[in-house]
Amino acid sequence: MIKSVTYLAILLAISVLFAPAAFAQIENQAGGDKSSVDSGYFTANADDQVQSHSDLSTREESESEEHVPSKSKPPGLWDFLLTYKHLFFVVLIGVGLILLFFKKINIWVRVGMLLAAFVLYGLDYIFPLHPSPMCATTKLFMFKFTMGKFFPAFLALFLAMIIPSLFGRKLFCGWVCPLGALQELVNKIPHKFKIKRFNFAAFNSIRFALLFLFILTFFAVKDHIAYLAENVGADVSERMWTAFSAYNVYEPVNFFELLHWDIDTLFFVMMAILVIVSLFLYRPFCYMICPIGALTWLLERIAPGRVRIDHSKCTQCGICEEKAPCPTIYVLKDEKAKIAPDCTSCGECLNGCEDDAISFGFRLKRPTRS
Repeated sequence: MIKSVTYLAILLAISVLFAPAAFAQIENQAGGDKSSVDSGYFTANADDQVQSHSDLSTREESESEEHVPSKSKPPGLWDFLLTYKHLFFVVLIGVGLILLFFKKINIWVRVGMLLAAFVLYGLDYIFPLHPSPMCATTKLFMFKFTMGKFFPAFLALFLAMIIPSLFGRKLFCGWVCPLGALQELVNKIPHKFKIKRFNFAAFNSIRFALLFLFILTFFAVKDHIAYLAENVGADVSERMWTAFSAYNVYEPVNFFELLHWDIDTLFFVMMAILVIVSLFLYRPFCYMICPIGALTWLLERIAPGRVRIDHSKCTQCGICEEKAPCPTIYVLKDEKAKIAPDCTSCGECLNGCEDDAISFGFRLKRPTRS
């Protein structure tokens, strides 16, 4: 345990040492105008952002005629991507990859990393307005349909979640997502009634049904929403969000709203449901509801970075199954299985193998089973 804590402390120290230099570089690039970009994804600055986008074509025409550059150009995609919030995505994922490569993960290291992700993004204090996969998906569609273009803040968030998953299995979900971290921390509370083997096909069917229903609903009503947006000014006022929510099938099951910490009766009900279910199931929201979870599950088939099983060394001793909190390792060990549950690249199964049959690595050509 002492060695694990030491490794974690060293890695976090490296992150802290490199962070100030990166922050200074971002501030220099932003020219001191950081506050309007790093203030969140849809705060009060979003009103100016929306209005700026609606006037963008007019401004571009006038600039081309007068050859005078705009002095109030709205933040673009790169401005939102290069913020402190997304910088720490890279830090957490980078530390996670180091731990995976060198097999330095045990339950205490994992808990430390989950706490770091939750404190940074889940408490609405260090980085207000948490990185929500629900907003990254639903609000991205909303602005596309109401304004005819993707809102840079939500597009940046969507890409920041998807791109890491193109390189390694669910790197955002497993090492950054605050709600995923909360569920996994609750699941680590020791008791004898955890359910590691469940009907993943049923869970996955519900998850994709919600995603397809959301997409189909929006294609059916997008003209109505666009008309409504035009009549209310396409702003981010309460009326606009309320109207959008009426067509959003995810709204009643958006547990990310808990991380806004608006304490009321609904908060206690939803938090109780999440905690109780997470005690028995590993990341139930991720497996059953999350739209980014569904999309990144598809990307698992092509992501080169993954946990791999060397079946020539595997003795089926079952130690890795006991160590791993997820249902995935059971299926990965089965060479005949074609569909595996989500692997969040938590890495807890790596040290559980005494025969060195499990590893994490990048390889474009797939082995017999991974």
